[in-house]
Amino acid sequence: MRYRKTVPIVAAFLVLLVTSSLLAQTKGNATFGGLKNLEFVDNYYNGGTGSMGSGPPARNLNLTFTSNAQTIISAAKKGSGNFIGNPGGYPVMFFSTGTSVMLNSSGGVATALWFSYSALQPGAVTVYDGPNGTGNILANITLPANNVGCTTYKLCIWSPIGIPLATPAGSLRFSGVANYLAIATIHFGAKIPTSIVLTSSPNPSTVGQAVTITAAVAATGAAPAGTVRFKRGNVVLGEVPVVGGVASITVSTLPPGSTKLSAIFRGAGFVTSTGTTIQTVN
Repeated sequence: MRYRKTVPIVAAFLVLLVTSSLLAQTKGNATFGGLKNLEFVDNYYNGGTGSMGSGPPARNLNLTFTSNAQTIISAAKKGSGNFIGNPGGYPVMFFSTGTSVMLNSSGGVATALWFSYSALQPGAVTVYDGPNGTGNILANITLPANNVGCTTYKLCIWSPIGIPLATPAGSLRFSGVANYLAIATIHFGAKIPTSIVLTSSPNPSTVGQAVTITAAVAATGAAPAGTVRFKRGNVVLGEVPVVGGVASITVSTLPPGSTKLSAIFRGAGFVTSTGTTIQTVN
């Protein structure tokens, strides 16, 4: 009887563990929007507050930052930041001491992460599957200096970086020269946006003539990895891997008249996107 009474308790405990694990995952956007000018992030994204008492935000990302992670607001928005054009107009993260900022996710980051950066000196982002920069390196991406032609503000260009994740990430490090690297909104656990442009050639064509259908796939700050399925109406013409942002297929069985061609891109960590074109066959 004791054993039978224990089973529901154990089952409930296991459900609680699974639920807690899911809640602990880092999924959402760190916009730094609720933090003040020059405020240290501290525990703002871990159920606490920033160094000046901001927070906690409505959503706990279960994310911790090293003590030198700081936010700054653009001078154009009455802050002290010498930058402009940052995505969304939110404050950005930087570090004025040390050579890097480390972010730890207690529950891991799955699917993908993406952000924009601006730099006067080269930097890097390194993603690990363990905490505090331990375990396997999942990605190591150079962040080249990217500001040219800026006049009133030193930082005016923001480049996107997208990182699909086949393995959950436990931590990531932004490194570079203090005061020369700024990180805008970081998207955690969200698929990387994509777009697709579909073309066909020759167009128009004649019955029985070989027509090459080409899909050009682009992804935010990343090389798209996945496949493109080509269709004529509801008829699947074939599925081809994307190489160098392009996938193509050649067919000679298109019927006479105007035919709608479509292409669907799918890839792990990437948003599914669709493109269409009209092929005329004489």
